[in-house]
Amino acid sequence: MREFKIRTCKPPLIPPSEGGHKYPNDTISSLKANLLAIPLSIVIISLLAGTYFLIWERFSIMATLSSPFMKLQVFLPVFIVLAYLHEAIHWLAFSIFGKVDSKHCRLGFQWKTLTPYAHCSVPLKASVYRISLILPALLLGIIPSIVAIIFGFSWLLVYGIVFTITGGGDFIILWLIRKVEKNQLLQDHHTRCGCEVIIPNRCQSY
Repeated sequence: MREFKIRTCKPPLIPPSEGGHKYPNDTISSLKANLLAIPLSIVIISLLAGTYFLIWERFSIMATLSSPFMKLQVFLPVFIVLAYLHEAIHWLAFSIFGKVDSKHCRLGFQWKTLTPYAHCSVPLKASVYRISLILPALLLGIIPSIVAIIFGFSWLLVYGIVFTITGGGDFIILWLIRKVEKNQLLQDHHTRCGCEVIIPNRCQSY
């Protein structure tokens, strides 16, 4: 997981002519981000698996693992494709809901962390940014989990839980920007997981 950076930018405390700019700087490390994701993952698993069990009164781990969809040769390529699709949905949300030209939206792969990524180089309204954050987990995780619970597909529930948890970083960002007004402009960070709030004379990064 990439490092989460929270930075508050204010008017320079020191004029440029007298030595440059100084900004308060606070950082949430990758370790802390992972630690924050642990209780979130426990809640997600408990809620979805618990609901499934209450409705169907069964959840056999062995039966689930014996499903053809859970075999490693199936699960691994599907996971890779859906992980890339997760970022592609971010990319599409930037383009469609933000009405951003595709030349300003980038979909790529970060070899350093072996993860795909999506990035928008122009500011977006907070309402659009929130949609782009929640959409992948909704389409790939939450909705499949609901379908699995309704029809009793335990293997699909596993996929749903995995890709709801995969959106954990997005949920953390949503929480960090919870107080940002819907029409406030946000700039997606080009290297870190999060965004920068654009405010005249000051900015705040998440």
